[in-house]
Amino acid sequence: MSVNSRRLSILTKNEIDDLYGLPCFSDDDRCLFFDLSAAEQKAVDAVYTRSSAVHLILQIGYFKAKQQFFVYGREAVLDDLHYILQRYFPDQVLDKIKTLSKPTRLEQQQIILQLFDYRLCDGEAKAALEQKAQRVAMLSTQPIYILRETLQYLTNQRLVAPGYTYLQDMVSRVATGERRRITGLLEKAMTPDVDKQLEALLESEEGMYRISLLKHEPKDFSYRELRQEVDRRKFFQPPYEFGQSFLGTAGLSNESVKYYASLVPFYSVYPSISCGAWRNPQHACICCVSPFIAFGKSTII
Repeated sequence: MSVNSRRLSILTKNEIDDLYGLPCFSDDDRCLFFDLSAAEQKAVDAVYTRSSAVHLILQIGYFKAKQQFFVYGREAVLDDLHYILQRYFPDQVLDKIKTLSKPTRLEQQQIILQLFDYRLCDGEAKAALEQKAQRVAMLSTQPIYILRETLQYLTNQRLVAPGYTYLQDMVSRVATGERRRITGLLEKAMTPDVDKQLEALLESEEGMYRISLLKHEPKDFSYRELRQEVDRRKFFQPPYEFGQSFLGTAGLSNESVKYYASLVPFYSVYPSISCGAWRNPQHACICCVSPFIAFGKSTII
């Protein structure tokens, strides 16, 4: 989470600007993005005023670059306006180019959408997008993975991406929903015996919680260390088998397992106990499933 927001932090400021910030063109970029096709030129020629025509070319170029629409002040786009005037309207002075009214700006957006066969992400499209994100979350609940896949989906469907805050909230919803789904399956699968075995992992023995033993390798190959290793493997065998069986029926992908396993080192045992591990989706997955997969090959016979 960022300091000043409760929203999920997924992208850096520079990454957000790359997606949603006003394009900053070089001279070569202007030659490329403000070059008009026959259909684009026809749309510009159909505009009644020079100001509207200049802004239409400007927005066409920006849309080619980022598949987004922008509201901008004239000072922010002066270099691009100079280029457009010099190339397409050499007899027009910059002072005569007026700011577009909102109705005209929205009308031009519709022209651009038709030119490039794109659609705005309306309510119906957002519902389909969230369903896609839910399916992606079943493969991995890593927020950056969900976001990248949904952005690719938007590109494939030729949809203008909704705002970043909307995507943040959607990714948070689907990731949380997937973790709750897993927790619900876990609660159904857990028998009283398994519950006791997992609770035993959170018991302290000689100043160390038993689950913490998963992170410790034998010090050497002495008889004493080898005996402790054998005893430890016998202790962890039942919950490990439960974890393997649960993963076989829960529909968790390898990427999801790796993601949950990667979170193990960031959680101490005490918070898991104090907040009720089996009622917290993330703690439940970490405590009940991931450790045995993350460390199982080295700790279970």
